[in-house]
Amino acid sequence: MPFYGTVEVEPYTQDEKPLVLVKGENDTGKTSFHTAIKYCLHGVENRSQRDQFINRQAATEGDGISKVEISFVDDNGDVYTIERGVEFSQVADEDDRSADQFFLRVSDADGNTVVGNDDRRDNYSRFINQFIPENVADFFFFDAEQLEKFEEANDEEVRDAIETVLGIKEIENAVRDLEKREKDYEREYAKVESTVAEVEELQTELTEILDEKEELEGPEGNGGKIQETKERIDTKRKKLQDIQSELDKIEEADDKREELEKVSENLESVNADLDDKLTERNTLRRRAGPLMAAVCAGTIQQLYEVEGTTDEADVINAVLNRQQCICGEPLDSDPDHREHLLDRYKELQSSERRKIAELLDRASEGLNVGVRKELDRYQRLQKDIRQARTRKSDLKDRKETLEQELEAIERKHLSDYKDQEEELEAEIQTLESEVESYQKRVGELNNKRDSLRKRISSQQEASEEEERYQKLIDLTGRCRDAMADIRSELVDNRRDTVEEHASQTFLKLTNRPNYYRGLRITENYELRVLTEESSRSIAEQRPSEGQKQIIAYAFIAGLSKYATRNAPVVVDTPIGRLDPTHKNNLLGYYHNFSDQVMILYQPNELEGSDIDRIAERTSKHYEIDHRDGDQESSRIEEVKLSPESIVGDD
Repeated sequence: MPFYGTVEVEPYTQDEKPLVLVKGENDTGKTSFHTAIKYCLHGVENRSQRDQFINRQAATEGDGISKVEISFVDDNGDVYTIERGVEFSQVADEDDRSADQFFLRVSDADGNTVVGNDDRRDNYSRFINQFIPENVADFFFFDAEQLEKFEEANDEEVRDAIETVLGIKEIENAVRDLEKREKDYEREYAKVESTVAEVEELQTELTEILDEKEELEGPEGNGGKIQETKERIDTKRKKLQDIQSELDKIEEADDKREELEKVSENLESVNADLDDKLTERNTLRRRAGPLMAAVCAGTIQQLYEVEGTTDEADVINAVLNRQQCICGEPLDSDPDHREHLLDRYKELQSSERRKIAELLDRASEGLNVGVRKELDRYQRLQKDIRQARTRKSDLKDRKETLEQELEAIERKHLSDYKDQEEELEAEIQTLESEVESYQKRVGELNNKRDSLRKRISSQQEASEEEERYQKLIDLTGRCRDAMADIRSELVDNRRDTVEEHASQTFLKLTNRPNYYRGLRITENYELRVLTEESSRSIAEQRPSEGQKQIIAYAFIAGLSKYATRNAPVVVDTPIGRLDPTHKNNLLGYYHNFSDQVMILYQPNELEGSDIDRIAERTSKHYEIDHRDGDQESSRIEEVKLSPESIVGDD
């Protein structure tokens, strides 16, 4: 923990000003401050993590105490203070620091102990669960760049947290408690002695029915064959999701196949075009070569400083010696052309041919204009040929790359994944059928139990104790059914209201309100994204990372709106991957999340104009930075709320 000495923050908020800003650069302690809040409320999973809350410098200076203390006011106006920390001994090396003793204490406004250090952990859990249960803390204290878990709300842990936030878990717990009490009463009822033989037989049969129900449902509504089978289904579903994720990656190869097809088509077209231009060039070379050579004698003399190139033989000789055609193309690239020049040179060495060449040289003066046009055409062809060859080489390289990538993807055994997917789907279907049959059997057992209960109650000689248990069983059964009905109605109602608020919030925050129609929440609290054309899961929709963050924000806003607990919201890295539109929309909405919203930001996330915009909604502004001359320790100080206080303002 980077904080040294006593660091105090008083994030009081005023009406209509729920925001508290905390600015901190990287590695100054912003995330540590966020972690300290969660640690004070709910501790850590691993005891060795407590060592991290000891300041390095303090550990080398002497024995001491490192603690986090939070005071808060509940909805009834009562004040409580939570202290959680460790005692430590001095060490020579700061990396050897460790916690000697752990302590936890909760006190009221008068200093009276509510939960002591010697109390059982359950006592503190009951206390803190009144305000912020541990399984819902991530909905109130979160890093905006790590909101992926809210995109998969069909996960069992997240579903439990959501139902706790919405107050549904309390009703579920009441239903289970009533079921347990009803079973206890039924067992006691079955034990009651009766003087009637028929009643004893009925009681034996009732006990057998209750035993079979317990085997299916578990002793307290948890466990049993039904729960075990559901857990097996969940395990296989997670494995199925992994398989489907791999299949999605393999299906991404479709884009590469499409690109490969286009590259192959382009390569074929370039080859055909290159062949046409080579044919045209060779024809032009055979037809106009001699005349071009005569006309270009003067050019050769200027460019290559060839002496005596007054006829075709001298020009050809100069070209052969330099191994480069007058067009700039190396002779080695076209052996046939080189051979043709050699044959032509030999012919021109005879006296007769030389006389003819002289005549041609004179004649070329009259054809000079036409030959130059042919030469220009020839040079254009050469340029086109070089470009075509370069394009051909690039396309061949890209084709080879795509073929290698596709081969690597296909080696992942697409067929094996498909087989595993089908096998898992079949197994899940079989297990779901088993659950359905178990539940059907429970219904049959309930009917038998009720029938036996009526027959037993009809006995005239039933004792007063039997009658009492009959009344208790009947009462708990009716209460259980009523609570189950309330739970079912509440689930549907809360889901609809959360969905409506989350959708409205999403459309306010997204940068594409004309494309999206909102969000939908399924019975399993799975988020689906609605557009004009479809309703898709987040995995199917594949929105950008910034859009995912906005979806998660909207979902949390919906839950916060209808939560049964009024708790503060603490957000670390609030802007994250968001573009300017998303950022502006979110800044205009943050004050709606809760009566107290603490935003921990880096200077480049909120600029001067941003601070100015939310100033009227902000009660306090703090800054975390290193202590003077000590880069290992940090401090937190309140600063003036103004754009000028922002480092790197716009």
